[in-house]
Amino acid sequence: MILRSAILWMHVLSGVLWVGLCATFVLAAAISSGRFSDSSAFDISVVAQINRVCVLLALAIPLTGVANLFFVFRQYGHLSAQFVAIVLAKIGLLGLMSLALGISLRAVRRLRPASSNRAANSPQVANLRPIVAAYGVIVGAGIVALGLGLWLSGS
Repeated sequence: MILRSAILWMHVLSGVLWVGLCATFVLAAAISSGRFSDSSAFDISVVAQINRVCVLLALAIPLTGVANLFFVFRQYGHLSAQFVAIVLAKIGLLGLMSLALGISLRAVRRLRPASSNRAANSPQVANLRPIVAAYGVIVGAGIVALGLGLWLSGS
C-alpha cells in the first residue's frame, strides 16, 4: 500500500512540478512584457535548465502512470470504459505536452549560439515567443490532465 501511494504521489507531483515550472516562466515573461534584451542570455540559460528538469518529469509521468494502472487493475480486475477513456485523453494530453517541450528544446538550441555571439550592449532581443507559447500549451494541457486525474481518483 505504501509503494502504491508513493508511486501515485510521484505521478501527481511530476505533473504539478512540470506545469508549475512552465507557468512560472510564462508569468515572468508576461510581467516583463517581452523585454528580454537586458538578460536574454540569462533567460535562455534558465529555459535550458527548466527544459532539462521538465524532460525528467515528462519521463516520470508515463512510468508512474503505467505502475498506477497496474495497481488499479490488480485491485479491481478490470478497467471501466469511462476510466479507459479518461486515461486515453490523458495520454493524448501528455503527447501534446511532450511535443510542446520538444519545440522548446529546439528553440533553445537555436537561440543559444545567437546569444553567445551577441555583444554585451547589443540591442538585439532573443525571440522567446516560441518558448513562451510552448510553455503555455504545456500549462493548459497540464491543467486539463491534472483535472482529469482528479476525476479518475474519484471513479
